[in-house]
Amino acid sequence: MSRHLLLKPQDVLGSGEAEVGGKAMGLARLHQIGARVPDWFVLGNGAWMQHIVDAGIWSLLRDACAQLEQLNLEDDATGEKIAQVAKNMQAAVLDAPVARAVAEELRAVLADFGPGPYAVRSSMAGEDSSAHSFAGQLESFLFQTSLEEVTDSLRRCWASAFSARVLRYRLGIGEGLSLPAMGVVVQKMINGQVSGVCFSAHPVSGRRDHALITAAWGLGEGIVSGLCNTDEYVFGHGGAEVSHVLADKDQAIEAAPDGGRGTVTTAVEPALRKKRCLSPEQVVELGQEVVRVASRLGKAQDIEWTFAQGGFYLLQARPMTRLPEPDNQQGPRLVFDNSNIQESYCGVTTPLTFSFATRAYACVYTQTARAMKVPEDQLLDLDPVLRNLLGLVRGRIYYNINNWYRGLQLLPSFGRNKEDMEKMMGLTEPVDFVEDQVLTWGQKLKRAPRIGFGLLRLLREFGKLGKNVPRFLAEFDVAYGKLDRKQLPGASYSDLIEMLAQIDAEILGRWQVPIINDFWVMMSSGRLRRLLAKAGVENANALMNNLMAGEEGIESTEPTRMLMRLAGDIRRDSAARKCFEPPDAQDVLADLQKVQPAIYAQIETYIERYGDRVMGELKLETITLRENPAFVIQVLRNYLDRPDLDPATLALREQSNRHAAEKTLGAALGLFSRRKMKKILWSARNAVKYRENMRLARTRMFGLYRDVYRALGDRLTEVGKLDHARDVFYLTVDELLAYHEGRAVSADLATLATARKAEFALYETQALPHRFETIGPVYHGNRYQGPAQDREFTPGRTLQGLGCYPGVVESEARIIHSPQDELSVNGKILVAERTDPGWAPLFPTTSGILVERGSTLSHSAVVARELGIPAVVGIP
Repeated sequence: MSRHLLLKPQDVLGSGEAEVGGKAMGLARLHQIGARVPDWFVLGNGAWMQHIVDAGIWSLLRDACAQLEQLNLEDDATGEKIAQVAKNMQAAVLDAPVARAVAEELRAVLADFGPGPYAVRSSMAGEDSSAHSFAGQLESFLFQTSLEEVTDSLRRCWASAFSARVLRYRLGIGEGLSLPAMGVVVQKMINGQVSGVCFSAHPVSGRRDHALITAAWGLGEGIVSGLCNTDEYVFGHGGAEVSHVLADKDQAIEAAPDGGRGTVTTAVEPALRKKRCLSPEQVVELGQEVVRVASRLGKAQDIEWTFAQGGFYLLQARPMTRLPEPDNQQGPRLVFDNSNIQESYCGVTTPLTFSFATRAYACVYTQTARAMKVPEDQLLDLDPVLRNLLGLVRGRIYYNINNWYRGLQLLPSFGRNKEDMEKMMGLTEPVDFVEDQVLTWGQKLKRAPRIGFGLLRLLREFGKLGKNVPRFLAEFDVAYGKLDRKQLPGASYSDLIEMLAQIDAEILGRWQVPIINDFWVMMSSGRLRRLLAKAGVENANALMNNLMAGEEGIESTEPTRMLMRLAGDIRRDSAARKCFEPPDAQDVLADLQKVQPAIYAQIETYIERYGDRVMGELKLETITLRENPAFVIQVLRNYLDRPDLDPATLALREQSNRHAAEKTLGAALGLFSRRKMKKILWSARNAVKYRENMRLARTRMFGLYRDVYRALGDRLTEVGKLDHARDVFYLTVDELLAYHEGRAVSADLATLATARKAEFALYETQALPHRFETIGPVYHGNRYQGPAQDREFTPGRTLQGLGCYPGVVESEARIIHSPQDELSVNGKILVAERTDPGWAPLFPTTSGILVERGSTLSHSAVVARELGIPAVVGIP
């Protein structure tokens, strides 16, 4: 038997839909998972092609399809033209004798298959797909009893692909009209007593936990055609019938009498017309099987079934199309916002990064709460909040704003801290349904000592930051230096797990100082903002940015300044500059190592200290300068063309703007307020400086974790547990640890990673707003829609954001999404959806910066101020 003409069920899946069509693929999947399906085989696309080639009508059909593709569906005359062409195409197929080779194989297989009657069903490629069902548009012929009848039905199935309604449907869905790939299924005919359709999810309500069963007496063709009224039974996936509605089933489709060909319409006996077709027990039996099938196939299914000879048969299955999603009406109302966190975790983020970030947030905020002497019983109550500070929706990390507000309730002056946190996070729409707790006087008195002591402890911790920050950074350097990256290639899986535990204990587990400083940033910048509002100065936001500029000793700008100095050395050395002519970064480094080893050594030093400071630096899957130095080479190229770039000149400009802003504010304040101003400015500037300096430590810590996890990927790949080392980023922190400890729910890591890679690749194609609300289960029944004003854009609308550094710039825009984009930004306005510290080296050669996400305290704003580059962030 030729593979290309007739195929058995076990051969169908390997042949593919283009060979056998959608209906046959659906039957093959049912066969594979053990569903009860009547015996069948399929004549594949090869049989169809043999037919039209032997008959000499292949070119006629092809040309007719091409003619139809030129028609305009909006034209009133198009329907008549399609009908005429369809009539000619169908006649050509029906008038041609079935190809000899096909007829001989059909005769042979029917002899082995056993006596009829048979059902002969069309199976076109694309039919019964998750996108297009072609429901009821292609022909089926029932109770065919002989070879001649099956052969005639075979031609009719082929011809049905060229009916006017099918041709118009294909044109309407934009599929094009190339010659269709056609299969035809021949199936043992089951003379059903009751038949119908079952949807594993409710097609009207959208409830995924309800199956809808429609049933009528006789054969299912009456239901598909709409001739027969049907009972409707709702089956709950939990295992019971939920409801039923009985119809007046006055007609049924049954087999033609006396063994005749085809079917007839008959009147239903009066006693049966309003009687249940299926007993409650039968509803449960069928419902459970349909739910099992849908679960095994991985999608909600539309299944045709019949009941005969004491049991259910599944006749065909296809994925449900356009299943509505029910809106959640109950459950918690949550707000997700990525205004600030997308600076750290831009775009789609892998499961390993999200699981690590969630764990890290819970860890460091629990530490901080203990450092502030929060009682253990209160900390226990707070645990669900701290474990859910972040959310992951379609691969993007969001703040769970509700829980951030709940955490703030630990601090005094909830309303003021709430406002300060919103400004720091860049929240444009405050959440108004999470409010401070309303307490009685008795409750207030009871809580007063705890709140008072908490405030004192917080203020005391603020006062110690001048000593604690340098000590934190020194201790970090010691702990960081204990781990040698050169050991990673030879380290075992167990060694690497121990390294992770060491980083947890000696670095991540001692992170309360940066978090306490974050509170200081939030509160001190809030005090400064309120001082400006009280002074009534114009352009308060721009003035605040200038007041914060020019702070010396900020580590976040040092990578950029170091590259500027290095570019100056290269610019003065013609041999070194010549090394930058090759386009490939590795070639540049190889030439420098030979020609100017001192400059090469400086680049190596830069990569050792700042190699993890790249775009997307907190995403563990990010490729850093240690793996690919192309970014730093491109930045140096940018700087070589700008001899005016000089760190000292930039510093003088920043200081000048800072002093001018201080004079402006001082003139607007009284004597007492000017003294207060100096204290507030000192506090805000130091808080931001400490934050930026400790952020580099965070970057380097993430770099260590990244390299250890990547080494775990290497070990798993070496023993065949992953297909590729980078697949490790599609697993979670706990899965990797559980794999080592013997508590993994699934040890098939390769399958997990492959499935997630496909899922997250799909997320890359989907857009999401920066802010949305959900009700109930986050992952269903929610549409993830942002505010209306963010979804609408009209030409001529003026975009407004937060000014970070003043200036008027007119230049070409360079839009950058990732390091893979064109990074030559010399003299251009850099436009980005979001930035992080790794973008900073790009800034100096730009003439201006526009960033969609961010606040006045986001990294892009801080660096733009320090470098004196006109910048606007937070632009909807």
